[in-house]
Amino acid sequence: MPTLGRTLIVGVLFIFSIIAVGYFTIVTEGGPFQKKGFQFAVYFPDAEGIKIGNKVTIHGVPYGYVSQIRLVQIDEMGNLLPDGEVGIGTKVELMLLLRNKIQLFENYQITIKNESLLSGRVVSLDPGSKFPIDPKTKEYLMSEPALTKLEVFPKSGKLAPIQGKVSQDPLVSLSELIAENRSDIRKTVQNIASITSKVDQGQGTLGKLINESDVHKSVNSTLGDAQVVLKELREGLEDTREQAPVTSFIRSALSAF
Repeated sequence: MPTLGRTLIVGVLFIFSIIAVGYFTIVTEGGPFQKKGFQFAVYFPDAEGIKIGNKVTIHGVPYGYVSQIRLVQIDEMGNLLPDGEVGIGTKVELMLLLRNKIQLFENYQITIKNESLLSGRVVSLDPGSKFPIDPKTKEYLMSEPALTKLEVFPKSGKLAPIQGKVSQDPLVSLSELIAENRSDIRKTVQNIASITSKVDQGQGTLGKLINESDVHKSVNSTLGDAQVVLKELREGLEDTREQAPVTSFIRSALSAF
């Protein structure tokens, strides 16, 4: 019986693993059986944190994934060089596979960024619009001249005009900020340690308040006296409020004569 139970557990785990692998490779985007869609290349100065299978979003909506990443060389004219040739610089080519064809305008924006502080990197794509958008109201400026449509030729052999930018990882920015201000942070920590040490040793008003019982009693006594004064003041104000109608009546009666 124990052997049969162990075999049954192994079988269930195996079936569960097959279902999980099938879900993440067939159902979700980026799997090897994902059907083809609209594919085009975008060129970035680097691909910090991006990898094959990362999401591509349009206005925050998942619309595809990164299907290929490679380094390309460019010449003085910005043309792509064949593999093996060395040019004047290197670009990162991300091949994006989208669900359907999209139209890009000259005010497009494509950015590698984090969806949130602790999430992975995504390619955020804003196709742009036919007319400029007011940055404050986010409305289309129909009175302005129409913007130019961009034709995408991912296999033209030239450096496509579709350029992207990279937004730095916030955690990387935080680590760089800490590294740049390491000496100041160390001084701040040392000052805090010095203050807590003095408080623990009973130095200063706060240290005496925490460590000496006599100071505790004195503070408690002072607070008690203050509460008594406030109570008497409150009662005096209430008495004055109650006597106000009588005073008003006497003043009125006297003013009549």
